[in-house]
Amino acid sequence: MTPTTPSLSVRARRGLRNIAIVAASFGAVGVAMAIDSGSAGAVSNVNELAPEITTSARQAVAALDAYAESGSVADEQSLAWHRAITARYTARELGYDELAMVDAWRTTSLEHQRAVLGALTQVGVPYRTNTSKEGEGFDCSGLTTFAWGGAGVSLTRQSGSQISDAQRIDRESAEAGDLVHYPGHVMLYLGVDDAIVHSVSSGRTVEVDTIRSGSVSFGDPTHSS
Repeated sequence: MTPTTPSLSVRARRGLRNIAIVAASFGAVGVAMAIDSGSAGAVSNVNELAPEITTSARQAVAALDAYAESGSVADEQSLAWHRAITARYTARELGYDELAMVDAWRTTSLEHQRAVLGALTQVGVPYRTNTSKEGEGFDCSGLTTFAWGGAGVSLTRQSGSQISDAQRIDRESAEAGDLVHYPGHVMLYLGVDDAIVHSVSSGRTVEVDTIRSGSVSFGDPTHSS
């Protein structure tokens, strides 16, 4: 497994956060609440809020990459803003607690945030077997490979190998971005309840969804098993 990039790892372990960043995150929460959630009702994607999720996720990815490069307060504020908006749309799509999802993403590592946000930029992209191509198609392990590749972590291109290579963790310890697996299928956890993002199956798309199997395994791909 390829190690994470130093710039992300170092910043992910930073213990102190500027008060302005927290304020920006919760300011974004207020803005997201004000956006009309009924505007996406006519879209063709399985997730009605797919356009809102993907647009805000792309902005959040750009902000995270800028912050990883610069480490500046301004870029961290921008990340907090766009990350919170994306979390709100995602939670709203699933009917989950929006503030809980904002907090779950804020408190995980930058590598995990990058994987989650990267996957969400592809919501609505069709499922395609043996494919991992941005904007064109993914199978389940293709999506997780793409998402974690953006965080500097190389995954084996097979669902069973991905969970076997990752450090196993229990459900209570799982964080946004960790792998969720049942035989034949791998997903990314969104950090709250049963929320996940995955490339579902033939005829479907990359979707935010809930865990459908009662027996799943969780793994952290930033550490080897």
